[in-house]
Amino acid sequence: MIESKKARLKKVIDYCQEKEFKRCVSYLENAREDMFTALENRLEGKTTSRVERLFPTVHMRVNVSKWSTEGALNVTKVRLAYYYNGFDA
Repeated sequence: MIESKKARLKKVIDYCQEKEFKRCVSYLENAREDMFTALENRLEGKTTSRVERLFPTVHMRVNVSKWSTEGALNVTKVRLAYYYNGFDA
C-alpha cells in the first residue's frame, strides 16, 4: 500500500511540474520524506509530531476547564519552546 501511495505522489509531483506549479512541487518534495511515516511505523492513527500530540490536551482544557484562548496559546508556546529549543521555564 505504501509503495502504491508513493507512486501516486510521484505522479502528482510530475503533474505539478508539467503545469509549472513550482511552489506545489517544492512543498511536496519537501514533505515526501515524512509523508508516510505513520503508515511505515504502523502508528494506526497516532502521530509522530509533538505539536499534534499537544492538541487534544489543549483542546480539552479550553472546552472543559474553560481556559481562555489567549491562555491556551501562551501555554502552547512555552511547551513548544521546551520541545524544540530546549527552553525550560
